[in-house]
Amino acid sequence: MILTLTIQALASMILLVPPVMAPVLSTTLSVPATYIGFYIAVAYLSAMVSSLSAGAMLTIIGPIRLSALCIVSSAVGVTLFVLIPSIATLALAGVFIGLGYGPVTPCSSQILIKNTPMHRLSLTFSIKQTGVPLGGVLAAMVMPTLQELVGWRSALGIICVVLFICALVSFLAPRSWEPKATAAAKSFRDEFIDALRMIFQIPVLRTLAICSFCFSVCQLTLMTYAITFLHSEVGTSLVLAGVFLSVSQAAGVIGRILWGYLADNFFSTWSVLLALAAGMLMSAIGVFYIDANASQWWIIFVFAVFGATAIGWNGVYLAEVAKRAPEGKSGSVTGGTLAVTYLGVVLGPPAIGLISQATGGFGYGFLALLIPTIASMILLIRTRPHFTGGLK
Repeated sequence: MILTLTIQALASMILLVPPVMAPVLSTTLSVPATYIGFYIAVAYLSAMVSSLSAGAMLTIIGPIRLSALCIVSSAVGVTLFVLIPSIATLALAGVFIGLGYGPVTPCSSQILIKNTPMHRLSLTFSIKQTGVPLGGVLAAMVMPTLQELVGWRSALGIICVVLFICALVSFLAPRSWEPKATAAAKSFRDEFIDALRMIFQIPVLRTLAICSFCFSVCQLTLMTYAITFLHSEVGTSLVLAGVFLSVSQAAGVIGRILWGYLADNFFSTWSVLLALAAGMLMSAIGVFYIDANASQWWIIFVFAVFGATAIGWNGVYLAEVAKRAPEGKSGSVTGGTLAVTYLGVVLGPPAIGLISQATGGFGYGFLALLIPTIASMILLIRTRPHFTGGLK
């Protein structure tokens, strides 16, 4: 669990490093900060492809070794950008980082669904998924400080070294820690088609996948544009903006555990997801009203609620996906639903960036998140009988 949690955190951290460094990179590369949204789109498009491939790759390589290869892929992408910094190599880094990011969650899901009691599944998945906001905390707190101390290229070089060390430790882990790898019974193409067919044939999985599309737009908008919004429009320093973003990430850690506990013990998954969608909606409105005169405590409150909801939903969602997946298919079905999740990330940040550019401010971009949040709430309300008719 410690190893997989570490891998999840590092994979999340390296994915978010370019958005955290957006003000510096935009100056260095002489491009608008909104271009970083396109890096996110490239990264998650690659993640979408690799997550769909996860079912087949898991049977061949095994989850821990595959996770280690994912970290190596991310490290290679960052190294290329450090050596030749340009828009082209940033996009190429996004490809390598995305390919590495996609299979990490299906790897851990394949292990947890076989070794966790069903009545503790939401909490267990939520604890494991804290690796994502923990990675966000690391990116938001460490990178601004590192780049001020040693420069952005040296800061990225240090992160690359850490990634390669983690990958080496993972490769040395005992084989007994993971399920025995077997030969793939199906082609990658068949895995793609079968996973997507199962998702859209089972109503709850279909609803979860579409809601994850909407939620991921909110999550990555927060992660991608928060620092740029706070620094460029609100007037905070880069370090203070990083602190505010890290507050949202820390709240996401707490939220993931709290929502998982509530879904296991007090409320249905459906009701928790509906409440989270409402929280994202209110948070987006709150960000819109932040300006240079806003109290720091108000900013902390808004970003804490935003992080707890927009970052905290994943564990409950993934646990429900694992519950509803046919036996032995949790890895491939998780990969399939994550492909829909990542599609939201591919389309969301660039769209929000374009809206922000057209309206003259990121505040309006955050306000546009009312569209996906309201859509997800309507969908959940309309499909409630499918959730309550079987497993909670």
